Amino acid sequence: MSSNSSSVGTSTKVSVIIPVYNTDAYLYESLDSICSQTLKSLEIILINDGSTDNSQQIIEEYARKDSRIRYSIQPNQRQGVARNNGLLLATGEYIYFMDSDDILDSDALRQCYEKCEQENLDFVTFDAETIQETSNSPASFSYCRKGRIDKREPWNGMELMHYELEHDLFYVVPWLCFARHSFLKKHFSGFPAGVIHEDTIFVVQIMLNAKRVGYIPQPFFKRRMRDHSTMTAGFSMRNIEGYTTVCTQIRSWAQQHPEWRSIIDLYLRKTLNSVIWLGHRMTLLEKIETFCRFRRLHLSRYVGFKNRIVFWLKN
Repeated sequence: MSSNSSSVGTSTKVSVIIPVYNTDAYLYESLDSICSQTLKSLEIILINDGSTDNSQQIIEEYARKDSRIRYSIQPNQRQGVARNNGLLLATGEYIYFMDSDDILDSDALRQCYEKCEQENLDFVTFDAETIQETSNSPASFSYCRKGRIDKREPWNGMELMHYELEHDLFYVVPWLCFARHSFLKKHFSGFPAGVIHEDTIFVVQIMLNAKRVGYIPQPFFKRRMRDHSTMTAGFSMRNIEGYTTVCTQIRSWAQQHPEWRSIIDLYLRKTLNSVIWLGHRMTLLEKIETFCRFRRLHLSRYVGFKNRIVFWLKN
């Protein structure tokens, strides 16, 4: 991994970590939304994950005009590894993971920082809106919890996770979380490499460990739904491999933390039933492979009878 060597002060409030992979069509807008934040004490860490388009030229252009930008180049290893490498470079008091094709409201980081400082939070979460650029994604998909989460604050992370799971409000996306760096150093083990849905590990792990979590009912984040992204790609064995890998890791945490078992079981039931329902679209050979994988990893017990029928019989 190669990098530039811009100097950053020791009192940086927020490190914004942005993996970049072939998003030159959106990168200007995304970087503008971060560089124009009302909170100025930032370091902006760009990790070029082996892009083959003009992303690196854009990164260098922005680095020349904004001294807060640092960048590294790595062979393509997916965004989980890119985020891990960004964390190794980060010096800020807080960490925010941004995506290179999305947009963040200009006052978001200031409001998150001030809320965390004033209320001594481990992390704060907020909402998002979608920008539709494809017909493949559901137009009704929402990341809005305003009016659906009660006023109790700060939340214990396990309590909030349970509430969100029970009310179908649990979103496993890092870009809705603004976290204290010292908290992540102590409680986050890193994104798993080589799989998709690795975001799940981050959100579940910080939820399980957090003692003080805040919520800002504002759609600060603008999520771009575009063709050829993970969100809009067809469901396949790649999804099955990712979900079963992260779910197996999450299940293992209950062995060291028995107090987490009930909430982990609830998460696994919710997630794996959804996964099996989506799997009805796969080919017969893929379904057989999925069945064997679930049996081998002892995940079948989390799947209900109705969803098993849907998986095998629905076309």
